[in-house]
Amino acid sequence: MDLKDFGLKVAKARIKENLSAYELSLRIGKDASYIHKLENGKVNVTLNVIFKICEVLKIEPIELFKSE
Repeated sequence: MDLKDFGLKVAKARIKENLSAYELSLRIGKDASYIHKLENGKVNVTLNVIFKICEVLKIEPIELFKSE
């Protein structure tokens, strides 16, 4: 898995929860540009951010790492 795949999974989970990138960014304490970069595979994500994202999106972290 690469950063682009990870970002796509975040985007899909975000859309499933009907959240905009801006709304997700507010809930995890990051800029909206960070979410856009994350979803486009342009930024490395820390574990703390992964856990915050998963909490907001109501998913387990493993969901973001599973192969499809």
